[in-house]
Amino acid sequence: MKRQTIFCLFGLLVATVVFWANACHCSAVIIIGSSAGNTGTPLDAGLASRWNQVGDWGSYLGTPIAPNYFLTAKHIGGAVGQSITFPDDNSSYQTVATFQDPNSDLALWQISGAFPSSRIVPMYAGDVVARVPLTIFGRGLPRTDTVVTGANWPNGTEAKGWLWGTAASARSWGTNTLDGLGDGGTAGTQLAYYFDTAGGSNEGILSIGDSGGPVFISQSGAWRLAGINYAVSPVAVRQTIDGPTLTAALYDYGGLYLETGSPVSWQLVSATFANKPAASYSTFLSPRSDWIEAVITVPEPGTLLLLTAAFLATPWLHRRAQVPRCRRCLPRSFTQFTHSHDPLPSVAESKSMPALHRQ
Repeated sequence: MKRQTIFCLFGLLVATVVFWANACHCSAVIIIGSSAGNTGTPLDAGLASRWNQVGDWGSYLGTPIAPNYFLTAKHIGGAVGQSITFPDDNSSYQTVATFQDPNSDLALWQISGAFPSSRIVPMYAGDVVARVPLTIFGRGLPRTDTVVTGANWPNGTEAKGWLWGTAASARSWGTNTLDGLGDGGTAGTQLAYYFDTAGGSNEGILSIGDSGGPVFISQSGAWRLAGINYAVSPVAVRQTIDGPTLTAALYDYGGLYLETGSPVSWQLVSATFANKPAASYSTFLSPRSDWIEAVITVPEPGTLLLLTAAFLATPWLHRRAQVPRCRRCLPRSFTQFTHSHDPLPSVAESKSMPALHRQ
């Protein structure tokens, strides 16, 4: 059975990662158009406001959603007593409690004091529709200009993507469009989006360090928080069966070797006329809105009994009837909007993969 590697976007790079001499030392949500990425404030006025509303949480990002709470990814960790900081005015707020969702990769952190109302980001409500535009913020690795090559269809070789860089810390942004919804098991329902060459120069893909960053969807004339960055797959590939193993931002992994089976071996993914792009995943907030509301409306850190009752009462997402089921993708359930690409790699298998940790 094929084993597809997916990386949660945090933590120490494993030994199989290849380091290269010409790595770019900027940092960015990786985009098609430039290895430098988009590290400046977005030109869109609404997104420019969001840029300043999002805070730095350690080496990652956190997004205020209520006067006393911000939201980030559970798997990046953190400790009560740490502070979230805001670079635009150097303000910081110390955390006093954390609440981790047992049914997703979301974590809410409570602060001492309160965020000003201008810091609080409105949340997206309801279902999503096919190809809805997304804007992604993160603090992940950049890409380099070093090209990964693989087999072309029907013959020859061609470029498939770029190697990851090594340094990250500055926030950055990219855009994409939604390709589907996946049930990631304990990671929750995932917004899934491909790294398409046809998406334009700002087309973005996640990399290590982007975990916890926000995904925004426009609703009722405002950019609203719809997801929190979780994972990307595939990134570990080989150009030949004997290696070396590379980590890359891939707009087409057809014609490259991926890990398969147990024990691990490397299998060539056949090249096709249509690209087979890597997919990024961000935890969709709407299915967890009841859990979020239950936490942020408790005036003090709630008792275990109260929180458990809130978790059990949280309904799962009711998908729209007109959205087709994908028969080829996730091992659990997956709703894929009409798209020509191969199935999205597995989210649910992520727990069996070695974690990547930021250096």
